[in-house]
Amino acid sequence: MRSFSFLLSLLLLTACGSGDETLATEVPVRAVRAGYVTVDDGSSSRVFSGVAEAAGRTPLSFRVGGTIRQLPVTLGQRVGRGQLIATLDPADFVVQQSQATAQRQTSRAQLESAETQLIAAQAAYERTSKLYENNSVSLSQFEQARSQYQTARAQVEASRSQLEASGAQVRAASNQVSYTRLTAPFAGVITEKHVEANEFAPSGTAIVTLSTERDPEVEVNVPEDVIASLAAGQAVEITFSSIPGKTFAGTISEVAFAAAGSPSYPVTITVVDEDESIRPGMAANVRFTFGAAGEARDSLLLTPTESVSEGPDGKFVFLLVPTDTSDHYVARRTAITIGEFYNKGFAVREGLKEGDLVATAGLKQLLDGMQVRLLSN
Repeated sequence: MRSFSFLLSLLLLTACGSGDETLATEVPVRAVRAGYVTVDDGSSSRVFSGVAEAAGRTPLSFRVGGTIRQLPVTLGQRVGRGQLIATLDPADFVVQQSQATAQRQTSRAQLESAETQLIAAQAAYERTSKLYENNSVSLSQFEQARSQYQTARAQVEASRSQLEASGAQVRAASNQVSYTRLTAPFAGVITEKHVEANEFAPSGTAIVTLSTERDPEVEVNVPEDVIASLAAGQAVEITFSSIPGKTFAGTISEVAFAAAGSPSYPVTITVVDEDESIRPGMAANVRFTFGAAGEARDSLLLTPTESVSEGPDGKFVFLLVPTDTSDHYVARRTAITIGEFYNKGFAVREGLKEGDLVATAGLKQLLDGMQVRLLSN
């Protein structure tokens, strides 16, 4: 009996001790991420990638084909307006010019001979005409003189036409010779060389690409949900990965009306802040701002996109209410009414106020009234 009382006392003591340890165990505090409810003017921005281009970029080519004799320019070389870019072998065109010149000289001689014959035929016709009036010559002699005069006059007209045609041939041949010299139509930089000396270049084949140095541009492609919000003259911000730490002002100069066989629309931006470090081909990022703060519109109350959840009763967030412990909060499930979506979050119509702290991560594990702490970023 004494042993049984001892064991019973021992079991009771053990049971009491186990209960105390359970009560002493601390409830774990869940860690969450959070964000603040902010007031915004409704402006938003999006960034699109593009490539820097020269405002003037022209492939230069010959009007005639031939073998390249000279190509004195190099990549990156600055050239002035009218400076020689390349020449073709002009031998064949010089021969054609000589032949055309010789033909023109022949035509001129033929015209002079025809004019001499016309003078003689006209004099004979006038003399015969007077004699015929006096019945001194026969009708057949008169008609013969008249026919010779008319023939001589027609020959002069034909010789003049031949001379004009030969003159046109000379001018065309001279042009062909001049076309064997390719010069710069404007001052710029040689950004591409497509051929080398001694190559045969058909007419229209690009020899070099000449680009302007002033007024650089950036070309980007934007999706269809953005293109309607863009217009010429709109200000943008431009950054280049190769020029770190510097932002350039830009202005939209061209907005495509139709997509060129793709779901995106090309937009051209002129770089307002000119800089010699900006070169064609550089990768660029262009920031477009929509609904600028200067526009007359109401301010918006925005909550982070990640903070909004949806349940059977509608949209809600977990509002984090401070406790006596500085780094602990109580999560309160709060019903809200939201409006349009913006890049910075959902517009809040009811349920929150500026400065409220709401949970943005770990929402599935949260319960109303649960204690939480904030994760450090």
